This record gives sequence, C-alpha cells and structure tokens, in this order.
Amino acid sequence: MLFNSEYNIQFDEIFSQALDLVNSSLNQPEIPYNERLNAALKVLEIGILSSQQKQLNSLLPEVIPSSDISPDPFLQHQETEAIILNPDYVQLDNFLSEEDYQKLLKMTLANQDKFFPSEVINDQSKYRESYILLPQHFVEFHELLTHQILSARPNVMQQLQMSMFLVSHLEMQITAHLHGGYYKIHQDVDAGKAANRRLTYVYYFYQEPKPFYGGDLRLYETKIQDNQSLIQERFNQIEPRNNSIIFFDSRCKHEVLPVYCPSQQFTDGRFTINGWIHG
Repeated sequence: MLFNSEYNIQFDEIFSQALDLVNSSLNQPEIPYNERLNAALKVLEIGILSSQQKQLNSLLPEVIPSSDISPDPFLQHQETEAIILNPDYVQLDNFLSEEDYQKLLKMTLANQDKFFPSEVINDQSKYRESYILLPQHFVEFHELLTHQILSARPNVMQQLQMSMFLVSHLEMQITAHLHGGYYKIHQDVDAGKAANRRLTYVYYFYQEPKPFYGGDLRLYETKIQDNQSLIQERFNQIEPRNNSIIFFDSRCKHEVLPVYCPSQQFTDGRFTINGWIHG
C-alpha cells in the first residue's frame, strides 16, 4: 500500500523526468512533427489527469485498502441499454483563409504521384474507392489544420451536445475521391486502433467552379447496443461545400455517395482533409 503523500511525491518525480525528456525532444527537427505534436498533447493530458488525481487523493483516506469485492454476475449478464445517436453535425464555412485554401489546393495537386489507393480492414471488396496522401507530405498544413480544429472543438462539442474529453492524439490525411469514388456505409470506430476515436472531421476543398457532382456525405441515425451498431431510418445528407469543415460523433454510421467527374481528371476531384480526434 502507498500513502497518498508518498504516491504524490513519486508521481511528481516521474512526471518531472518525463516532461524534461519530452521538452528536450520537441525542438529536434529530426523527429517527425506528428510525433512531437502527439507527445506534447500526451504531456498536457497527463498533467491535467495528475492534477485531478491529486484532488481525488486528498478526499480519500490516507491508506487505500485493496478491494476484494467481486462483480455481481447478474449485472455482468444484463443487456446494456441502447444508445440512439442522432445524425447531428456542425458545418463551418470559410474554415481557411482564401490564401491558405489556394496554397493547400496547389500543394495537393502537385503531390498527385504520392497518393495511394485507400483500404478497409474487412473482407469485403469494392467497399471503398478513393486515394490517400499521408501527413508527411503536407506538414505545414497539418500544423495549421491541427490548430484550427482543436480551437474549434469546444464550441463544436457544445453544439453537438457531446461530453468534453481529454485529447490523446489527432489523426489526419488527405483523401481524393475521383470519378466513380465512394465509401459505403461504415463507422469510424472499431475494437482496435480506432477504438478511441471520438470526433470525426472532414474539411472539403476543390477547384472552382465545382468540376464534379455527387459526393455528398450521408450521416445516419445510429443505434448502439451490446457492441452492435445499426443504422436507423433518419439521416442527414451533407453537401461537400468548398472550404468548409464538418464535425460529427465518430460512432455515427455514414457513407460517401458516388462522385461523378465528367473530365475524369485528378485535378477535378473531390478532396478532403479528414481525420479523427482520439480521447
């Protein structure tokens, strides 16, 4: 058993050592920007959690006994209550300045040869048709978008009536849906690496005048019960407005409807910077 004061002293020492190590690495250019950003977010999260833990410890007895209470087998076998997720979303127009939007579009088109076909982790073929560009090819915009997205998050979550959470890290990629591109009904969370995705975001950008049609995102009312997610009758259909971003609960099922591009050229595709905020 550890006394609370001993616990706090040991934790402070470990946290201080970890903070020194992370601080020394944040300004090293040889470490990829994404890794430095995630390290900084993790340190911030640990600092907040440690403060909360100290407050909790101050309310507990000086010695914390171990618990020998076993879970109630009746409660273990009860069915969980169903959760109904409304197909709610927040869409913000003019998310980037005109200058940044143009730079992003130009950079994306210049990196056409670095896009690769997207994949899904299931056994179904022809479930998704799109192309991906990884963050190392758009570091400048990764930093800009990360700042913009995290700044918008508190207001977005309030509008979505979602509980606030500590951010562990943020995923980001550029996705190109070209002529015939689509993504069938899916959910952004799973039992693996995507288990902690909490908030999905999609930033739309493309050439003007709009060179394609279709490509709407259909967001479904979703019923969650006993680790199963089922779409319901209601849905919202969201137009991919240029230089706008949408946010929604990552547990909501959704799909990208087919894109039709008469020129069938890469430069005329439907582009997004999309990703997920993890809790």
